[in-house]
Amino acid sequence: MVHEKTTEKFFAHGIERYGTFHGNYLNFGLWEKGITDYVKAAENMIYRVGSKVELNKKSNLLDVACGMGAQDLFMIKTFKCKKITAVDLTTKHVTLAKERNTSSDVTYQVGNACDLPFKKETFTHVTGIEGPVNFITREEFFQEAYRVLKHNGRLGISDFTLKRTPKNKLEVLFLKFCIRLWHIPWDNADTKETYKQKLEQTGFTNVDIEDVSEYAYPGYYNEQAKPETRKALNRIRGPVIGRISFFIDWITDLLYRKGLIGYILVSAEKK
Repeated sequence: MVHEKTTEKFFAHGIERYGTFHGNYLNFGLWEKGITDYVKAAENMIYRVGSKVELNKKSNLLDVACGMGAQDLFMIKTFKCKKITAVDLTTKHVTLAKERNTSSDVTYQVGNACDLPFKKETFTHVTGIEGPVNFITREEFFQEAYRVLKHNGRLGISDFTLKRTPKNKLEVLFLKFCIRLWHIPWDNADTKETYKQKLEQTGFTNVDIEDVSEYAYPGYYNEQAKPETRKALNRIRGPVIGRISFFIDWITDLLYRKGLIGYILVSAEKK
């Protein structure tokens, strides 16, 4: 549990001071169609994942790595899901999500996506917005998602990948440094090809992987670099951690511009 504990500490730091900043969303956002507002970009990301797996009024959805729960309230409102069960490893996230929950059709609980406390064939859909890259391992999450999905159930994910393998030792060094800063297990350093292969080896079919890197990284970095955003994050996380967080964002943007990392939207089906 060492990885889980350090990851929880990383993402929980300062959350109690978050307030309503960024609408309580934590994803990179999908800055398509001229979107310049962060909340709209974040909701566009969630909408694209939900649409990709055809969430609807009959959906019994499991949402893993739900953060502070704003995405689940958006999905229940937008797609009219029958029920959403949302889990997150970070206790502070779940506590805030419960406090701010405005829907009786959404429930939040602390849980490990690689060891889900649900019976097999429970859900029609499973979603994971950016969280799977931090799971130890992402492949174990695929197996758990497959187990709890009903037949013809759908898996929808937004996630980070390698665009290509590093060309030299310096690129390897930068990549490993960035991965370590984000608390990402090295086993999760997949390309689109190995990502799809792992899903298919788990049993998923109709795997579709859409590269949306150009609509994720630049918009996210520009948002994080705004003086008002940096000021807010320094207040939330403290000036030292706030500056370290921006340095992590800068390294991430550098690797994107070097063509090393990508961002994908994924859908897959359990037959």
